[in-house]
Amino acid sequence: MAPVSSESNFTTSSYTIDLLFDLDEALTLPEDSARQIAAQKSLVMNLPTVITTDVCSVCIESFRSGEGGKQVPCGHVYHANCIASWLSSHSSCPVCRREISTG
Repeated sequence: MAPVSSESNFTTSSYTIDLLFDLDEALTLPEDSARQIAAQKSLVMNLPTVITTDVCSVCIESFRSGEGGKQVPCGHVYHANCIASWLSSHSSCPVCRREISTG
């Protein structure tokens, strides 16, 4: 087995450091972003939960028997995690694009 060159170690180390900086940046949210995420989670938690046999339009998967979905004001229903994920980058219903108030 050939020895690893110091240049190779440097490249790997630099790459690892870059990844760690990227991770730190992603995990360090500005205060406004943290508030926005908290408001979005609160919004999803306060949406009515309804039983449906429809398909979630975000993940395109059926609801399991007896599984509740979160109903947005326009009447469309989604898995709680799916609509939470969608609302983290959008402010409207994924189907009809009606605005969903974040508080």
